[in-house]
Amino acid sequence: MRLVVWNLFFIFCLGCTDGQAQGLFDFGSEASSQFSRGKAEQDEGNLKEAIRWYKKAIKTDPRHYHSYHNIGYIYGSKGFHEQAVKWYKGAVKENPKFVDSLSNLGASYIELGKNDLALGVLKEANKIDPESFHVASNYAAALRGIGDSDGATKILEKFKNQEISSELDPLMRGKQYESRGDFKEAIKAYRSAIETNPSGVSAYSSLGSLFIKMKKFDDAEIILKEATKVKGADYLIYLNLGYVYLQKKNLVEAQRFCEMAVKINSNSVLGWSNLGLALIRQGKKDEAQRAWERALKIDPENQQILKNLQVIGVTNDE
Repeated sequence: MRLVVWNLFFIFCLGCTDGQAQGLFDFGSEASSQFSRGKAEQDEGNLKEAIRWYKKAIKTDPRHYHSYHNIGYIYGSKGFHEQAVKWYKGAVKENPKFVDSLSNLGASYIELGKNDLALGVLKEANKIDPESFHVASNYAAALRGIGDSDGATKILEKFKNQEISSELDPLMRGKQYESRGDFKEAIKAYRSAIETNPSGVSAYSSLGSLFIKMKKFDDAEIILKEATKVKGADYLIYLNLGYVYLQKKNLVEAQRFCEMAVKINSNSVLGWSNLGLALIRQGKKDEAQRAWERALKIDPENQQILKNLQVIGVTNDE
């Protein structure tokens, strides 16, 4: 029986910037002011302060769905998808037509391996805004997650020949090129995003993930290691570096980076799963078992983890 290794690709829309954007509610000036303060702190990378101000806005006006959304985005962008789901659901409760939160909620469900739940919210988001590339990209990912590759291709087909504006943010350009399979242009766009904003982790993460998809593990290693020097480098960077070293059979480094990933996010099933692989391939069966059992505690129905435990002779009765 084969051990299963996972890797992660990051697919989130940017956080909201305008408290009045959807126009369904007339938020009071105090709540809007608190939201603006939170967004300013978020832009400066002061995420704890940003969350504090967003929560103030919600306390002032419980309908302030943009504040729910941005808290969800902060958690999701750092890989804390369980928390992200809670806040995105809060935003959707207050505004069921808010596409950004529906799309990001679906993305978090995908990262948690809950593709059925992702399909439901992303189908609704796609119905509300069929022209959104972000929504279509996440919807296609959920379809691929249940094995419907034809459905995923069909969803993205309408964007295939659509001109990609040179005025579009380079990170978003890269994602559109990548969705078309034009990896050469995607790489150029992601590198442009890094040059434009060297402190932006998302561009490094996207480029590293693309190199992984292309099986260019040396290139992925270089770009992801550069990302570790950026302020705010999150668990996703370390998780994907761990995966890269697993592929390169550098098990000591794979273990090190997987350990760093689960230290930042102890609820990461992916992190514990790949850590177990790095350990078992070094002959550290007991430590691998503990890592996989930790993953199973988070996700008791995870068939891949159960199979890995069976491979090393651990049963549900032990």
